[in-house]
Amino acid sequence: MSFVIFDMEYTSWKGCQEHGWHGHQKKEIVQIAALKVSEDLEILVEFNQLCQPRFNPILSDYFVNLTHIQNEDIQKEGAPFEKAFANFRAFVGHDICFSHGWGADYYHKSDGAIIDENLELNHLSQKNDLTYYNVAAIFKELYQKNNIDIKSQASGEIATLLGIEDELSALHLKPHDALYDVYSIYAGLRYFKEDALKLLKRR
Repeated sequence: MSFVIFDMEYTSWKGCQEHGWHGHQKKEIVQIAALKVSEDLEILVEFNQLCQPRFNPILSDYFVNLTHIQNEDIQKEGAPFEKAFANFRAFVGHDICFSHGWGADYYHKSDGAIIDENLELNHLSQKNDLTYYNVAAIFKELYQKNNIDIKSQASGEIATLLGIEDELSALHLKPHDALYDVYSIYAGLRYFKEDALKLLKRR
């Protein structure tokens, strides 16, 4: 058995969290990163794909400052969403996908819901056959069992909250880069390896 841990960055503007991406603003995926992980939490292969936004092709200053992804990066290395999703779909194969959404339960799609939105925006909904679960719910159980008092967390904060951020230093990346955030999730699961594996396999 293997499974996929994934994270993404999508177009954003100052204040969009509060007002809900109104008007011309859409949650267009700019980066998808993932790890395929074995049944004993060993990394099998890494995936990192930049995407070209279609409706807002120029990244906002807010987004660039947050993620450190530059417009030049998108122009040189980004793929149209249809191609980027096809690459991700091929990477996933038949595996289950886990992403992180703190405010939702285990059965919430989390970042999978953003993929759904992008498939609809690009008239590709028929191509969506992946299965998504929310790994944040697993972390909540792990924290409770280990008497760790954490009120909330983003995926890129996990390694820091657990005091293991040095494990990610070789990446030379920062939180809000999707690849860093994926490794942060992975490091957290490895930290609780025995119990985490039981929860990951419970479905």
